[in-house]
Amino acid sequence: MNRKIVLFIIIALFMSFIPDYASGIENTMALHIGSPLILSEGKMKPLDSDNPNVVPIIHKDRTLVPLRAISEHFGANVSYDAVKMEAVVKYMGKTYYFPIGKNTVRISEPDKKDSLLTYDTEALIMKDRTMVPLRLIAEEILKKQVGYRDNAITIGKSNIDDGTLDNIRTRIGQAIRPHSKNELLGSLPVNKDLSFIRQPIADIEQPIAAMPAAELDFRGESQEIAKDLNDFSQTNEQVEGVNESDIVKTDGKFIYVASRKSVKIYDSNNGKPKLTDEIAIKPDSKTGEIIQLNELYIHDGKLIVLGIKNTLNNWIRPLPDEPIKGGILPYYSDKNYVYAAIYSVSSQGKLKLDRELELEGNLLSSRKKDENLYLIVNKYVYNYGIIGVPVFPLIRDSAKGSAMMELPLDKIMYFPRRPSENYLIIAALNVEKPEEPANVEALLGAGNMVYMSQNALYITAQDYGTILGTITNIAKFNIDGTKFGFAGGGMVSGSLLNQFSMDEYEGNLRVATTSQQRQSTNSIYILDKDLNEKGKIENLAPGERIYSARFMKDYGYIVTFRQIDPLFVLNLSDPSNPKVTGELKVPGFSSYLHPITDK
Repeated sequence: MNRKIVLFIIIALFMSFIPDYASGIENTMALHIGSPLILSEGKMKPLDSDNPNVVPIIHKDRTLVPLRAISEHFGANVSYDAVKMEAVVKYMGKTYYFPIGKNTVRISEPDKKDSLLTYDTEALIMKDRTMVPLRLIAEEILKKQVGYRDNAITIGKSNIDDGTLDNIRTRIGQAIRPHSKNELLGSLPVNKDLSFIRQPIADIEQPIAAMPAAELDFRGESQEIAKDLNDFSQTNEQVEGVNESDIVKTDGKFIYVASRKSVKIYDSNNGKPKLTDEIAIKPDSKTGEIIQLNELYIHDGKLIVLGIKNTLNNWIRPLPDEPIKGGILPYYSDKNYVYAAIYSVSSQGKLKLDRELELEGNLLSSRKKDENLYLIVNKYVYNYGIIGVPVFPLIRDSAKGSAMMELPLDKIMYFPRRPSENYLIIAALNVEKPEEPANVEALLGAGNMVYMSQNALYITAQDYGTILGTITNIAKFNIDGTKFGFAGGGMVSGSLLNQFSMDEYEGNLRVATTSQQRQSTNSIYILDKDLNEKGKIENLAPGERIYSARFMKDYGYIVTFRQIDPLFVLNLSDPSNPKVTGELKVPGFSSYLHPITDK
């Protein structure tokens, strides 16, 4: 009897420490200023799944939140009258009218005269969403308690204790949008002198010109012709339907070849290739800038060319207008830009330039899914010469104009507790719509490996020499066409060999790592959609390291090596209880595994 009482007390104490939003209660929500995520029922969710740029903000010393997202979460009905420019909320028998740009709410209920509620901050339209004061919508209308502490917010619970605050910070407060430039620059571990203002940047003449388009048909007929030809080889891709770049591509009729200084297009001509067009690169005579054409994609009569734009090191250039202090050598700034160009391919194999995009930095990786191209770029934050302070990434999108522009502040996020001297830039563009601007976002951080599934992008980076050994950090972004949004982060012990060390299946991310401490060990981690650990296999093949990995549905395969080559077969059908089900040892080692079938 006493043991039962003690057990009951322990369970009761444990339950008392579980936050309301983590215990399955639907009437609560946790938010963080600047974060596009919420905590609800213990799970991370987008604040606005249709618009990942929407975050709670501070405006005129008041916290503003998206009216629709908050109201609908708690069961209210929301609509918008575009003619009257007012948002309408129906809740508990009352109707509330929020006129945009005004600080009043008209309240209507049956058999009563309308009343007017005045508050101290007007309703605003931001990111195509109506933003209203937090306490107005939560306390006055939804009748929910509000907790507020150090930029963490709870709706439905008034007290934010230390445990709740830490949970909100570490889960949905990992990456946030800054409220000001000073806030963003303050998170950089470099020069804090904020007096520098970037001067306007002149248009840069582009060395690539479109081929003459007269009397050519650019209706994508090359793709239609290819459908009638025999099967042809394609680039080896990790995930079916998620395309990866290559230096050679073919659509069955034309063969496209990138060789850094040119891209050539050949008509396959029944096995006797014939050159039909060429993109040839020369240095710009004024600036010394040159583009290396390194990678290709093709899509329904379109050719996508990726390259690097930089300046020849020995090019003679004039000094900048601003005098240089503290030095006698000529000022030199070596900046790289990731270059992307989309061409239409005519039925004769001729090219017409549709659009261009430039992103400051170096290409980490790229992917294409359906008609959408994704670029992942690392940019180091320069802090020398006449600049003297960090600068925001530069972009040039021909859909917006010919000039270089700084990425706007509201397109940047940072990790409050992880200062960084790098930007990680992600761009998404529709290759079929040259007039539609690219969606470009940046985080203060850097990545070194990329994996993309059908609807999510994962970017990893390593922390070496921690007290826990090497740690791999994983950032997840939900993908929907050209829309993408930060969906949370996680970490695992050890480092990854390559992109094939990651795989998403049924919403879970499987990761294969090697840890190097006293001796090397290997592990498999299974993370849920919030990147929380769900299952693991550790201490595989002590003293060896992973040389290749591959995942196929419910199974995983890894090869480790020291003197012999063990191939491990893993049953991952139960994510919470993965098991080693087979092992084969042969001399030598395998550096790549390729599936033949999924059976």
